[in-house]
Amino acid sequence: MNKAERKGTGREAGRGKNRAKQDRRSGAVSGAVWLMLAVLVAAAFWGIGPGSRAGAESGGAEREAAGLPAALERLAALGRSAAAEGAPLRLVVKWQGEYDGPAGDRAAASLAAALNLRLVSQGEEDGHRTLRCGSAEDGVRVSLFWSELAGGSHYAIVTLETRDLAAAPGLPAAAAEAGAAMAAAGVRAEWNAAIQGESRKQGTPEEAAAGAEGVLAKLLPGSEALEQYEDAATVSRSYRVPGLERTVPGSKGELAAQIAVHRSSGDGRERVTIGLPLITVEY
Repeated sequence: MNKAERKGTGREAGRGKNRAKQDRRSGAVSGAVWLMLAVLVAAAFWGIGPGSRAGAESGGAEREAAGLPAALERLAALGRSAAAEGAPLRLVVKWQGEYDGPAGDRAAASLAAALNLRLVSQGEEDGHRTLRCGSAEDGVRVSLFWSELAGGSHYAIVTLETRDLAAAPGLPAAAAEAGAAMAAAGVRAEWNAAIQGESRKQGTPEEAAAGAEGVLAKLLPGSEALEQYEDAATVSRSYRVPGLERTVPGSKGELAAQIAVHRSSGDGRERVTIGLPLITVEY
């Protein structure tokens, strides 16, 4: 359940709808091309693929990838302070963006090979052709979504996830490597990350959100709430944070962090989620 994404008002709600649609971006592509793509993914995985890579605009993504481990360390510190002591922390990192270079099928195969992913599925989703690859190792699940857009460009999402950060210490480094691989493949990708666990502060969603906001103010001084959504079970606030370079535009300024608290309908406990620069997972 994520009412903040589903029925929120203003720009924040619009971003939620756009995030829900990102996995469904697509365009027309022939069955023959996608069959060829499946073969290329398998071939590249075993080291015999073409290895073609476009990188004309990859410099910015490479710099972002290099700075990601430090950002994730900051996010982990926020999560450990805002979540109940000993509670497992779920961490999700996403890289997503467009590829408009030549030979998109070969680019997808090269990226899947660089990430050591196996073909999971190909075909139609909501009437559109898509490709998915994935793997799981050392407590980290990695997935690739690739789709052709109208006009011949493509959209790619690489997701890295662990249900318990303490059991997956290698995830930050793996996430940085994934970003570098996308840049090398010519994908103009940007990252977002979210950490989630049972809230240290319990009572009401507002009280739990206030507790998390206190953590944010302590670890990221100068944070200022610019956007907010509330209902009976959820509180969500997005913040401007001085000094954080990774931001997204909001209706009142650049946003660099988001806190969301949701009360579970099952056990009545509050769950806290913190995202940089925004949350793109269900909270």
